[in-house]
Amino acid sequence: MATVTELVDQKAQLEERIRSLEEERATLIENIAALKEKLANLELERHASSLASEVEALRTEKVVLEEKIATYEPSTTASEGYQV
Repeated sequence: MATVTELVDQKAQLEERIRSLEEERATLIENIAALKEKLANLELERHASSLASEVEALRTEKVVLEEKIATYEPSTTASEGYQV
């Protein structure tokens, strides 16, 4: 049977281990929250970049189409171009 001194020592060791684990848990929870926030921001940045590229491509396409339309004479597009 364990002596009182051994039991007191075990109790102190367990209490220290519990404190250490609780501190580590709190730190990990904070780190995880920060990492989740960083990941969310990175995903938003990637999505914004992707959308910006798509919008730029659409703007370019619009300009090209407007320039092509401008090369046609107004009478061609108004009457001759749409004859059935």
